Amino acid sequence: MNNETHKNRLSFNDLMKFRVRDILIVSTEYDGFVLEEDGRLSEKIYNEYYDLSIHYVPRIKRVLNAEAAFAALEKIHYDLVITMSHIGVMNVYEFSSKVKETYPDLTIIMLSYERITLQIIKKVREEKSIDRIFHWSGESSILTAILKYVEDKKNYMEDCRQGVQVILVVEDSPLYYSQFLSIIYREIMKQARYLVVHAENMANKLLRVRARPKIILAETYEEAMEAIYLHKDNLLGVITDSVFPRNGKADDSACFDLLKNIKELDPYMPVLVQSDNQKNRQKAESMGASYLDKNSPNLLYDIRKSVLEDYGFGEFVFRYETGEEIGRASDIDEFIQQVRIIPAESLSYHGRNNHFSRWFRARTAFEIANELRTIDIRDYDNLEEIREIVLNKIISYLNRNREGEILDFDSSKIDIDNVFLKIGSGSLGGKARGIAFLNHLVKENNLRNKYEDIKVLTPSTFVICSDEYEKFVESNNIYEFALTTDDESEIAKKFLVSELSEKLQNDLKRIIDTISKPLAIRSSSILEDSQTLPFAGIFNTYIIPNNDDDEDIRYKQLYDSVRLVYSSVFYKSPKQYAKNADIRIEEEKMAVIIQELVGREYDGYFYPQMSGVAQSYNFYPYTNIQPKDGTVSLALGFGRIIVEGGEVYRYSPAYPKKPPPFSGAGEFLKKLQNSFYALNLHNSKKYEHLQISEDSCYDELPLTSALEHGSLKYIASTYSAENDRIIDNVNLHGPKIITFAPVIKHNRVKINDIIKDILSLGKRAFGCDVEIEFAVNFPEDEEKAKEFYFLQVRPMVVGKESTQTNILDDEKEKACVVSKRTIGNGVYDNIYDIIYIDPRKFDIKDTQLIAKEIEQLNKILYEEDRKCILIGFGRMGTFDRWLGIPLTWSQMSQARVVIEHELEALQAEPSLGSHFYHNLTSLSMGYLHIGYKHKEDDMIRWNLLDNEAVYKQTERVKLIRSEKPFIVKIDGVTSKGVIYKLK
Repeated sequence: MNNETHKNRLSFNDLMKFRVRDILIVSTEYDGFVLEEDGRLSEKIYNEYYDLSIHYVPRIKRVLNAEAAFAALEKIHYDLVITMSHIGVMNVYEFSSKVKETYPDLTIIMLSYERITLQIIKKVREEKSIDRIFHWSGESSILTAILKYVEDKKNYMEDCRQGVQVILVVEDSPLYYSQFLSIIYREIMKQARYLVVHAENMANKLLRVRARPKIILAETYEEAMEAIYLHKDNLLGVITDSVFPRNGKADDSACFDLLKNIKELDPYMPVLVQSDNQKNRQKAESMGASYLDKNSPNLLYDIRKSVLEDYGFGEFVFRYETGEEIGRASDIDEFIQQVRIIPAESLSYHGRNNHFSRWFRARTAFEIANELRTIDIRDYDNLEEIREIVLNKIISYLNRNREGEILDFDSSKIDIDNVFLKIGSGSLGGKARGIAFLNHLVKENNLRNKYEDIKVLTPSTFVICSDEYEKFVESNNIYEFALTTDDESEIAKKFLVSELSEKLQNDLKRIIDTISKPLAIRSSSILEDSQTLPFAGIFNTYIIPNNDDDEDIRYKQLYDSVRLVYSSVFYKSPKQYAKNADIRIEEEKMAVIIQELVGREYDGYFYPQMSGVAQSYNFYPYTNIQPKDGTVSLALGFGRIIVEGGEVYRYSPAYPKKPPPFSGAGEFLKKLQNSFYALNLHNSKKYEHLQISEDSCYDELPLTSALEHGSLKYIASTYSAENDRIIDNVNLHGPKIITFAPVIKHNRVKINDIIKDILSLGKRAFGCDVEIEFAVNFPEDEEKAKEFYFLQVRPMVVGKESTQTNILDDEKEKACVVSKRTIGNGVYDNIYDIIYIDPRKFDIKDTQLIAKEIEQLNKILYEEDRKCILIGFGRMGTFDRWLGIPLTWSQMSQARVVIEHELEALQAEPSLGSHFYHNLTSLSMGYLHIGYKHKEDDMIRWNLLDNEAVYKQTERVKLIRSEKPFIVKIDGVTSKGVIYKLK
């Protein structure tokens, strides 16, 4: 060995001197669960490092607050601290500053799932205690990208001296570079894996891994130019924004000066310019750069495509010995499929050369790699026998490696109760993540058998992870069509003729083969049920009976349901909601939940005797009840009636015997549930051709049907007309009232105890108030235990108002709206438009027509990009046309503030468990409620609105526009609010 060879080998073996070995994550219990269970952070890191034959794996410690973090830092040395933006009592900036005082060289990364404002960015840069801020949109890949970024930042100066290549990313927006880095690192590591698979020996593998391209992230022109001149001989390419700071100020010419310098150094250097100004396209392309439009719905896809073209990734390529390619596999599933069909000659060729073993070793499957390596082709005369041995060994390996409560569908028995199985890879999505977390809470706190005569469970659940959605959209080439088409029926038709992956089709058939109970097919997007953007009720849910004798019909129902849930990503309401939230709908990725329905069959109908939504915070408490006492909404049948704003029974779990604040027994009859939702099992072919609307999945039945079914025993009382009172006995003569008195008021079943416990546990785990959806099944055999099923959990958006918005007396005097029941906090200004229903022309029978008229006026504001105040009667966004205005989100997308006005004949309390209120609060919209009895602190002065100029109007609705803005002030401390026009 000559000296030069020895020198080079030693140099490369000395690459990446700094490695992140110990990580401290500071987060609430829920955030930590999301990172670990949905993101599978530990598993991802472990697999990735061993996949690349790196012989160390970072250790992760998670703590719940700043105090615990300080204690942990005193015990051992940490290489990286990742702190969520909310970590409890101590401010994250104060925490990071104190850490830096003691550990000045420790890297601190702030991870935020909230929108990162310019003020936050400025504060981080000025205080300098946080090294970098990243935005988390729900994609777990950002975590591994952070680790690689930190290691690259520490190593690239030294490694470049050894010849390592770098990619320069010039971007000052945390939102964008968080997306870019995840994509770029993903493709770089795929390339590294490819090289590892084809490496000749272990030393070569290590060399390839450690010599992978590094990423330099620059936020300013000066940083970018320094990197270019320092590493001009090592640059693989540059990805740059069009506007970024130079000399401390945003400079729209900085990009092209940078591009000019790059091209002078190397005219063939690949440069990708991104801009939201189309005028920059021609200039960029004339200077030899590629161009991407930041406003493009395909931006992330195009970036990935650009990176793929430059760096590629590794697959297993099946060949004959001559080198002729037969097929490819990028994952184990595709590998199994290929082994089943490749010619025996190819199987022999790869087996003789240990190609199979090497490929599995690169993916951390060491056990199966060793087993496959022991197969000696020369021992077998029949090559088909080898095929079966290889397949059996791989499948057996997968079966042996089931682990955790979130089980892999492909390697799990699916005929067991109360399991959580995932199909594919990628994210579980927000809703499924919540179900998995509930599973975790139930297990960790031993709730399953804690309560007498009732078991605590979660339904058997299958989750199609988000990678299948991505495959579906890409393989059928329907993304652009769906994004640019407004006709929802056309979108649905397109999705229904597009094919799911063959693997997923087979998995759905397996579910149908095994499960005979009715199923719910629900959305679980990566953004859904987040604390800041719940997307509640925005996507579709379908329920199917799954009881036809023809298995093909059952399969078609399930197949179509999955595709229709996918299609609902591109319907009007999600697009409008995303626009209101200032996010790209392309950021959304859809997982799908397939869940066994909770309930029993009654004479051809299936439904639970009790569905509920429990919240740990009550926006509108009554009498001596406090907001912190929480609220519960209960209903007979499916919970759709709750989440869409129907009339149901509400109470506080702290005071289960205290009835709703109705004036008398007669009002109970009027204001409580008089119908319920069930699944019709009589004609399963009714569900064979599912529709865009979910309405076809439900039958609405009168209470008399439930009485005939015998399902009211635990949930109903009887109204006695003789003495005008309610008697908690369902067996008496008289109208039935759904009060749930037997189990709530009289505590015959410990349901309220379960609700209180899980709300307390959930609030502690999430670090904020929570909402729980559940259903209860009372078996026909009373000797059997009752079953309490958790269906869903989500964080609530509850303002912790640190400052009070003062409302002055003169503001009340000149106000057109005054309210004492509000949601929100602060001042909403720069609003010049109000859409309101003319009270003189309102008739409750016309509410569906009114919704369409509001949509017409809302569309005008949408096209003009203007926000408004929306005033309506009864509940807004309710599904029940007799309780208010049945608006969809797209029909009221321009509303910044919503006002619900009661009438004497329409006194609907706000539905706190509804999807409408989740989305309203998450978007920081203002809400005011006006009682029907006008008082000085609760009224609308219609004459002031009528005096304003009418900009547009329909038969029943007006759009007024003022030259002076309307000011909305809401005091989140006192729940009071006013609206007046600025003079």
